Amino acid sequence: MRTILFICFFVGSLTAKSQCDNFPDYFGATSAPGAGATNTFSTCNWMGENSELSGVVAGTQYTFTNSGGGCVTLLTTGGALIAFGNSPFVWTATVSGNIEVAWNTSCAGCGTTSGPCLTTTVSNNSPPPTPADYTHPTAGIQGEYVGACLVSDCGPFTYADDGDLSGNYSNNVATYRVFCPSLAGNCMRVTFNSFSIENGWDDLMIINGPTQLSGVFTGAPTTASGHAAPLQNSLTGNLNGVTPFSFQSTDDSGCLGFFFISDGSGVGPGWSATLQCVPCAGGPNGTDNNDCVTMTPLCSAAPINTNSTGPGIVAEGCTGATCPAGGENHSNWYTFTAQTSGTLNVVVTPVNPADDYDIAIYGPNVTCAALGPALRCTDSGEPGTTGAAPPGVTPTQDVTGNPPFVSPLNVIAGESYILVVDKWSPALAAGYTLSFGGTASLDCTILPIELTDFNAVYQPDLDVVDVYWTTASEYNSDYFHVEKSTDGVNFEVIGRVEAVENSTTETNYITIDNEPNLGVNYYRLNQFDQDGSSKYSEVRAVNILDNEYDMLSVFPNPTTGITEVIFNSYSKGEALLAVTSYDGSTIVNTPIEAKKGGNRFDLDLSGQARGMYIITITTKDKVYKTKVVKE
Repeated sequence: MRTILFICFFVGSLTAKSQCDNFPDYFGATSAPGAGATNTFSTCNWMGENSELSGVVAGTQYTFTNSGGGCVTLLTTGGALIAFGNSPFVWTATVSGNIEVAWNTSCAGCGTTSGPCLTTTVSNNSPPPTPADYTHPTAGIQGEYVGACLVSDCGPFTYADDGDLSGNYSNNVATYRVFCPSLAGNCMRVTFNSFSIENGWDDLMIINGPTQLSGVFTGAPTTASGHAAPLQNSLTGNLNGVTPFSFQSTDDSGCLGFFFISDGSGVGPGWSATLQCVPCAGGPNGTDNNDCVTMTPLCSAAPINTNSTGPGIVAEGCTGATCPAGGENHSNWYTFTAQTSGTLNVVVTPVNPADDYDIAIYGPNVTCAALGPALRCTDSGEPGTTGAAPPGVTPTQDVTGNPPFVSPLNVIAGESYILVVDKWSPALAAGYTLSFGGTASLDCTILPIELTDFNAVYQPDLDVVDVYWTTASEYNSDYFHVEKSTDGVNFEVIGRVEAVENSTTETNYITIDNEPNLGVNYYRLNQFDQDGSSKYSEVRAVNILDNEYDMLSVFPNPTTGITEVIFNSYSKGEALLAVTSYDGSTIVNTPIEAKKGGNRFDLDLSGQARGMYIITITTKDKVYKTKVVKE
């Protein structure tokens, strides 16, 4: 009877605990794998030996497999039973952290075996994460900090560290990349869904603009603790407790940049973020020559004074390996045709010698859709005058060369070229003068006819676009096709206008686009002669915004004093700014000068009482209103 009772008790005990924790030491260890992955404890594990599994996540389903079968027992690090079962054993984790994994011949006892080496693994049965659309680069292009070509994409799309949601990021990274809107009247917004990096040693700076030196955000959860400039306003540590958190570009470019620095030891899961466009009063207007499709024709060597607010809405000119590294920053695009063969010097002279400009020249006879490699390109990182070397200046092709000049361009009469002038300095740079020299001259002929004016203007009251042009003279002209595009590449004919055939006096033409599209509309002329030949004009662009885009925004809001006011204007001219308190008292009533496109200025409410204020901006095209709270 004692024997029977002893056997029953012993069997009951085995059923409760299954098997023993045979050895105090572990043989083989691994960390819990990420979703869809498998990790190996050991390729030579015998029955009766134990292993350690770290980083278990409760709720995740794991499969434990031993190539020789047998029983798997899961215990806490203190030896308490968690679960057991025959290999392959599927377990949905009931605990988080580290556990002990014991392997034995069967689930009926604590026996061991002296059999051959066995492979023991653990798999995470969760589906692998969807790869991020974009990941952070780990190395710079041409030895620079920029590690990837600029991206123009309104999304929404995902962006992660180089571990790409399934692994840790890399050590020894010091690179940045930039995302910009692909629609006019928009700015990029980033929302972090997870963020965990080595606290105080690894940093991610969120850049408000398209270059490494654009301003950074200072609001939470950025930190200044233990950092010196420029890292004093960066993201660091485990910020998952405050996710999601967002940043939105307020730069004229609408772009956001991300500069990540990791040291030589210690890593983490990194970050997962979503980026997308949001309508904003600033941002690119899609009509300036920031993009190749809206490039400015040049027909003389006369100096040009200009500047740029960003890379536009199309990412161009970057191969990811050669100059220009990373592509555009603040760009102006031009086209010119050689009238005579010879050499051509192209020189950019900054108004402020401390500003850094570069050039790239493409051709001959290329298109915006197929630029190919640059014929000449500077990317020296040196401030001051740059370009295709003028006489007396020694050229160098070295991207770190000093002086930052490349060789003059050899051109052939009749060949056309595309030139981009790019500013690496932040947006507040003072501008530049573009000039030409050498033995070649430029061809000023744009059309077979003498076209003196071509433009397109949106009439918001009628919701139409007037496309008009003027010829000073015509000879055997037949008719014009007016063509339209919404992407700057694919055009369709929207109207035909008969020409006057022959004229030595000024002739005005107009046609109306009764169905303009929201966003940017591109227009061009195709002029046909009576012999059937034709030639295109340059492209004109019109940005049409609806009420959603015509928003007036302020940042920060609420404010303790100074807040930035941002609004969009259809045209250049005087506007009226009014600020009233909630009880109707007038605080500010003054004229301001508005430029076409995005406008911004600081409004100081530091002397006003706490409460809500109404901001009204009246232009000749529209009235904008919004509220701001003074704390």
